[in-house]
Amino acid sequence: MTTLTATSARRPDTKELFVLLVRLHDDVRQIQYPYSAKVLKWGIIQDSEIEDALKANPDASERTVWRGETAGDVAMRIAGGLTAFIDQDGYREKWLTAGLSEGSWKTFLDQYCMLKADSTPFNDSQYLRNAEMDNLLSLVKILDETIFSSPAMKGPTRLNVSFKSKWWKECHRVFSVAVTEPIYRQLGLSNRPDKLCHTPEWTDNVKKEIREIAQRWVTCPIWERTQSTNSQEGVDFTNNNEATVKGFLSNNKFTTLYLEGRT
Repeated sequence: MTTLTATSARRPDTKELFVLLVRLHDDVRQIQYPYSAKVLKWGIIQDSEIEDALKANPDASERTVWRGETAGDVAMRIAGGLTAFIDQDGYREKWLTAGLSEGSWKTFLDQYCMLKADSTPFNDSQYLRNAEMDNLLSLVKILDETIFSSPAMKGPTRLNVSFKSKWWKECHRVFSVAVTEPIYRQLGLSNRPDKLCHTPEWTDNVKKEIREIAQRWVTCPIWERTQSTNSQEGVDFTNNNEATVKGFLSNNKFTTLYLEGRT
């Protein structure tokens, strides 16, 4: 007859058990609610705000939490958290040193991120604020590695004009239209997104296509044109008038079709 004996495995002490329970609570809550510690850490929203809202309404959302706050205050809060998140890697500081203005950084965030309260419930899998942060960082890395750290930024081309405010705004408007297609197609979205970073986390294939589009930004013929105040002879890179800049870019192939590789 076989005798069964208990093992002598050590039981966790009280402190170890407490740490284990806290970790388990955090892990379970992350599964239950799609928001993450990342959103909380960078101050976009506070843990207490979410918990209080969920106690009153299991379908609470950012719109619930920020009810009564102005749209401007909400935008500032979200932009501040996104900026702090990006600043940990120093990309924005590098761009500012190279000539980007603070206003242009805000234009950049507004172009790609949703700077308003999301009505999607925190407990919905389509709550995308966390994915938005990861996508924004991916975008910044791609732009920095492909464009803004390119040797062409220091000559002999005029690629560095991309940092001038109206050029920056229009370049990103055209670029964002071009990258909408791979994000929409590769992620199998039901609609083309308005704010490209506020989407499910980008796959490697999405990032690969975005990088290819960014490379065409660098090689666009406009940056090779000569400086001239006569639009028939060249491009006036000192001009910062929005309508004029749009004309220069469009007439010199910086278009969605060119960036998509279709011309």
